[in-house]
Amino acid sequence: MKGFWGCCFIFFCCQAFAQTSVEKIKFSKIELHSELSNSRVTSILQDSRGFIWVATEDGLNRFDGYEFKVYRNLPNDTTSLLKNSILNLYEDSRGILWISTSNGGLHTYNIKQDNFERIKEYNFNCEIGVITEDKDYIWIGGVKSHNAFIDRLDKISHQWKRSTLFRSENPTLFISRDAADEFWIGVRNIGFFKWNEKTNSVKKYSADKNNRNTIIHNGVHQIIRDPKGYIWIATEGGVSKFEIATGKFKNYSKALLQNHTAPLVDNTLSLCMDGDYIWIGTENGGLSQLDTRTDNFKNFSNIKNDPSSLPDNSVWVLYKDRQGRIWIGMYSKGLCVIDRMKDKFSELDIPLENDVVNAIWQDSKKRFWVGTENGIAMKDGSNVHYFNHSENNPNSLSSNPILSILEDSKQQMWFGTWAGGLNRFDEVNNRFITYKPDSERINSMSDANVFAIAQLKESGKLLAGTYKGLNILQDEKRGIFTNYRSDKFEYNNYIRTIHEDSEGNVWIGTIEDLALFDPHTQKIVSFNTSMDPNFHSVGGLVNCIVEDKKRRLWVGTNNGLYLIINKKYSKRYTIESGLKNDIVYGILEDNSGNLWLSTAEGISKFNPETNKFKYYDVNDGLLSNEFKANVCFKNDEGQFFFGGKGVNVFYPDSIKDNPYIPPVYITDLKLFNQSVKVGDKDGILTQQISEAFEVSLSPEYNFFTINYVALNYTAPTKNQYAYKLEGFDDTWNYVGDQRSVTFTNLDPGYYIFKVKASNNDGLWNEEGTLLIIRILPPWWETWWFRSLASIIIISVVMGTYKVRVSRITQQNRKLEDIVERRTRELAHQNEELLQIQQQISAQRDLVSEQNMELQYAREIIEKQNDEIILRNETLEAEVEERTRDLVEYNQQLEQFAFISAHNLRAPVARILGLGNVLGIIRNDPNEVNMIIDRIMFTTEELDRVVKDLNTVLELRKDNTSVITRINLADELKLVKINLEKEIEETHTVFEEDFSNAAVVYTLKPYLDSILMNLISNAIKYRNPNIPPVIRIQSQIVQEHICITVSDNGLGMDLPLYRDKLFTLYSRFHSHVEGKGMGLYLVKTQATALGGKIEVESQTGNGTTFKVYIRNQTSA
Repeated sequence: MKGFWGCCFIFFCCQAFAQTSVEKIKFSKIELHSELSNSRVTSILQDSRGFIWVATEDGLNRFDGYEFKVYRNLPNDTTSLLKNSILNLYEDSRGILWISTSNGGLHTYNIKQDNFERIKEYNFNCEIGVITEDKDYIWIGGVKSHNAFIDRLDKISHQWKRSTLFRSENPTLFISRDAADEFWIGVRNIGFFKWNEKTNSVKKYSADKNNRNTIIHNGVHQIIRDPKGYIWIATEGGVSKFEIATGKFKNYSKALLQNHTAPLVDNTLSLCMDGDYIWIGTENGGLSQLDTRTDNFKNFSNIKNDPSSLPDNSVWVLYKDRQGRIWIGMYSKGLCVIDRMKDKFSELDIPLENDVVNAIWQDSKKRFWVGTENGIAMKDGSNVHYFNHSENNPNSLSSNPILSILEDSKQQMWFGTWAGGLNRFDEVNNRFITYKPDSERINSMSDANVFAIAQLKESGKLLAGTYKGLNILQDEKRGIFTNYRSDKFEYNNYIRTIHEDSEGNVWIGTIEDLALFDPHTQKIVSFNTSMDPNFHSVGGLVNCIVEDKKRRLWVGTNNGLYLIINKKYSKRYTIESGLKNDIVYGILEDNSGNLWLSTAEGISKFNPETNKFKYYDVNDGLLSNEFKANVCFKNDEGQFFFGGKGVNVFYPDSIKDNPYIPPVYITDLKLFNQSVKVGDKDGILTQQISEAFEVSLSPEYNFFTINYVALNYTAPTKNQYAYKLEGFDDTWNYVGDQRSVTFTNLDPGYYIFKVKASNNDGLWNEEGTLLIIRILPPWWETWWFRSLASIIIISVVMGTYKVRVSRITQQNRKLEDIVERRTRELAHQNEELLQIQQQISAQRDLVSEQNMELQYAREIIEKQNDEIILRNETLEAEVEERTRDLVEYNQQLEQFAFISAHNLRAPVARILGLGNVLGIIRNDPNEVNMIIDRIMFTTEELDRVVKDLNTVLELRKDNTSVITRINLADELKLVKINLEKEIEETHTVFEEDFSNAAVVYTLKPYLDSILMNLISNAIKYRNPNIPPVIRIQSQIVQEHICITVSDNGLGMDLPLYRDKLFTLYSRFHSHVEGKGMGLYLVKTQATALGGKIEVESQTGNGTTFKVYIRNQTSA
């Protein structure tokens, strides 16, 4: 009977893969935008810095986890590889990388120059098969002129010694020195030998089919030595293990391992130690893993339509890096890797006819049941059985799409199907019993689509959730069901999941709601309305319901994760709370109380106590980032299964973060998107950028990019980066997976670029790496030019000062001469008057009749005395006035120097800048003409400034002769032109109103300087958070014109700074550059124009200056 049903069913067994574990090893193919130079890999090596080097038949590749950098022969370049076909790679203890190429060629890699040094002794007619070393020597094995040889390079003296072994067409490919100073060597396709260097004698260990204690085959492909001292030999006829101490061989081949698993083929090409395991690459037989403790093999080969299987069955090269990854070089498919740290999640090792998984279960007999869109796959030990629907077999599955699975308390397996109702597997008779809706029976199932199956703990009754309500199986043999539907809410009849909690409450998840089934009232009631009127609605499709160890209920929906405590809504978790995606398909709780959530964007690990999430996706080994609703299972061993596209399997306690801290390197420097090469004509790099400590860039290279990388090959796309440029921005910029940064328009000076990175699990290399960048100044900003310009300006100012002082000294001398002459005249007149007075007194007694005349004469004398005194006082006042004029002239001279430097700076700087641009665009006539026009305009402006300064000099001679009529709007336009660069860079907006006073009669240079200082200060001390706005207006105030300049900038603490606001060299914002002269000049010039200045300001609310200028009529 059993055989009959086995034939009737579409039911068969297939031999499982050689590994009996339910987990499947994944092979990750290295496929990038930057391709490997050739698909045939000949050697693999990880250097001391962490880069992976891959040798191929057409070029050498350096891999950083993201892209390959390819090295090939360059014609006429002796620092390139001699040939493109690479044979061997080896890095010695000094960090020197050795490379051999076919048909002659041995090189060392110059890490500083990023090129190669050819070893001239090997340039022609030889082939290197092995490069290795011991404490004292570098050993080179090869073949030349049909002779196998071994060369020895002394590390200290750098002397070469050659030992010729025997005639051979093939090179030496293995050299190992033992304690007795004897060498074990292998020669490709020739055999295995012991060589004595001192006597140059060779002993061959030949294969003998009649003697099992010999090497299995003379066709040697690769030899390795394990830590226990055994030598493992890959040959055309299998693998041999040689014990040095006894001289005995142990062989592994298909013929010899009849009672054990064995490699799929005997032609073995490559070997790699991995702890207690040896990986064995074969020719057309895939990859084998030998457990040296049990001598059992596991075999891996390419599986059609399985991207995680071995890509190519011819494995040429195997290499284990320092982090334990196994790199696999193949004959035709390039490079792949086994990365246990990346593949945190494994695949259930069951070949599926359809990879859309809707249900998972492991039964009490440890069998795995997987329900797919195309039937059931069941793994029992090493065998896999498939169950499908057959139209001609009523005992087969009623429908292929499986929606739910359950093992009941009787150890019976139940399956919910799409359109096929409920199926029970009768294991005794190997058949399926089907329960479907029957229109002729009122107690049959209500619907044929069974999305959920559950069993009540107390009664043991089976519950089936369909799209037409809840069905409770009352009689298994007769197929009698009781149907329950919600009368109030139709959507509560579309049941997706069922869960009975620890208190016996039956929770039902529907397409729109969370509901409760009350067995006593036999009603389905919406939880949102019945239990708590203040409850936040569990909106959206309910995918799963789980109760944790603390009896908290967790509900996964398409609208987030909900927490329910004591039948009351507690909290909702969404993207805003830290979820990767709001759609939660499945929930499992681990032994530590963490919840593992399958979502529409991978799996999230959630700690309910800390509310922290950690995310995992396909880069961590998941088969897909999207899962199916409620397709999750936890077995008795605590192993988790999540399904969607295939089945992901893992132990949650084994999901560990990658502990490797990746080194960080700067990999490229680009100027205007072009990579800078070592030794380019500009001489920027004298060594490759990863080895450079400092670079200097000319000012014309104001657009440059820096590329960097963290050498973590485990899910490198999840590496995170942060950088900062000290001297420009001292805070770290966290840029995610971005591996380059571009800088533009940096000011001249020194900067330190620092970059750090994390691995795929967020472990940071806080030290990172750095590069000092020096931006050279343009010639007009160099120290020598500034020194020369300063000397010239100082010389001009000092010359002018000396001329002026000389003129004032001459005027002082003239005044002194006048005063001295007038004083002598007055003294002489006094003497004459005294004589006259004496004569009059003497004649008084004699000429009494002349009293009246004398009285009159006295009055005349007294009047003359008064005039003399008045004249003396007038002369003293003139001296004081002349002295005040001298002091004022000195002050105005200083002011003139400041105005000269201030007004000349901007036009001169623009002329120099335009001249520099003219040198760059000289090949474009249109742009050259535009720049020439700008130079002419700026030159005219410079001429106006010089004329204005001459006017100031004329002013010193005659103030009334230079009063001019000034249109304020036109004057403001000139100021804007002078500040054009600052206005454009800061996007300054002007609001002006000269309608009340459009014209003023005054001194133009002083008004120029006043407006220039006030507007430039408004721009300089702007608020960085808002665009600067400057308002300028004028009005007539009695005999003055009042010009008001207001801004919305930083403002100032006026009570604190009022006393020194208009003093020389006073500054009020330390973070903005300035010299503290502007307001001093404004006040001085306003006073000189017969006016004054007033200020209103508050910190953070801007500043208003009111300048009053006496409006003088034109001459």
